Amino acid sequence: MGTSRQAGQQAGGSGYRLKMGARNRPSFVNGILKRGSNLAVSSSGQRHDRVSTPLVVRLYPRLSAAALKAGLDKELALWYELRAINANGSSRLLLNDTLATLVGHFGYTQSTAYRLLSDGDGKLWQIRPSPGTLVPVIKIQGLLRVAEYLDTPGVGRPVEVKVSDFSGSRAKKTAWLYASFFKPNGPRAKPISRASLEVATGVKRRQQQRYDKVAGIKRVANFAFRQDGKGNLVPIFHLVSGKCKQWLKQRRLGNSYSSKALKAPRGMTKRVNAELRHRSLYQDEASCVPKRFFLSARSLLRSPERHKEAFILANKRDRVIPGRLEWCMA
Repeated sequence: MGTSRQAGQQAGGSGYRLKMGARNRPSFVNGILKRGSNLAVSSSGQRHDRVSTPLVVRLYPRLSAAALKAGLDKELALWYELRAINANGSSRLLLNDTLATLVGHFGYTQSTAYRLLSDGDGKLWQIRPSPGTLVPVIKIQGLLRVAEYLDTPGVGRPVEVKVSDFSGSRAKKTAWLYASFFKPNGPRAKPISRASLEVATGVKRRQQQRYDKVAGIKRVANFAFRQDGKGNLVPIFHLVSGKCKQWLKQRRLGNSYSSKALKAPRGMTKRVNAELRHRSLYQDEASCVPKRFFLSARSLLRSPERHKEAFILANKRDRVIPGRLEWCMA
């Protein structure tokens, strides 16, 4: 420890020391160069990426949901941003240049960036001096390693968000992590209740509604129908009890949600998802979860497991009210 401190003083910077949170984590000590440093090649010949101006941030739905449940949303948001800065995918960034980019493009203060980098060190990235020099380098953990750390059986189909939309306060970034759980605008999304969303993401109902406004999540109502003897759609009603009277109300299913994010290229996602499914201890449990909503009769017939109360999306020509999402009980 003393040798590293002396070396840091010789490098000419008092530096900001990143405190290590885990006892068994290798110590990273000081020696941070001045902000103007542009070194990209260490004396040992190892190359590190100069940071680039990011345009989009790529989010992974299942990683976001797992991080929200575990309370690691701030660290995962920073991991997404580090990957956006690391344009060529080398997974190594110079610390000082990275800090300047986080402050300039993602709305961090320097103290907040230091604190979050320290909190995530050894989890989603590693901060170590480059071999042969005192230049601090951030090594970003790969997609598979982060998914294993968050203990999720998959990462989902990635989406992209503009940096201008993602940058800002912590609440805004967390809202986009929550929004990435939903499909982008365009694809038909299946109904899901607020209670199911709370189980999947750990976000309470009232907080979900706040995130809907911040991230601009689109919400569409779904209604339950059945077929009569002639094959026509008939609404399903249920009895509602008030203080003084009872009345019948048409049954609604969970809402369908879609985000303003854009589809991103799959990249390594397919291979990582396959590897995680192979390693997952919950592989058999996940494959036996019965499905409840189907977009077509063909998908219903192909499903090995289905809920006792399954619904099929009605054809547009058969709907009672054109443009409304109506689901027929199978």
